[in-house]
Amino acid sequence: VRFYKTGSEVKVFADKDQLSRVFKNIVTNAIQAIPEEVEGRISINIETENGSAKVLIKDNGKGIPSEQGNKVFIPSFSTKTSGMGLGLAISKKIIETFNGKIYFDSIEGEGTIFYIELPLFDENIS
Repeated sequence: VRFYKTGSEVKVFADKDQLSRVFKNIVTNAIQAIPEEVEGRISINIETENGSAKVLIKDNGKGIPSEQGNKVFIPSFSTKTSGMGLGLAISKKIIETFNGKIYFDSIEGEGTIFYIELPLFDENIS
């Protein structure tokens, strides 16, 4: 796992425990998506643009088949044999609670990038 951050400290108005839950879920999914015979690579990038913090979590796993792409945020949907299929649905709800967005790009057989966008915290607003 590699972590990259451009610029200085990035602050968003969100609960750190809830954000940790989202990041843990996505990284865990990324790890589980990487086949055993592949040397796993996960990168986490943080950027800022247009008043938002953007976190990109990229893996070199199996990717999400296009016919399943519109289901990944639906509760109880899972491509795994274990778990309840709630992780990404809960993650989406958490991010939306903080006026953010979560979405992904995926290429089957190459990997997936999850994007999380959150409004930057403005210390000048009281």
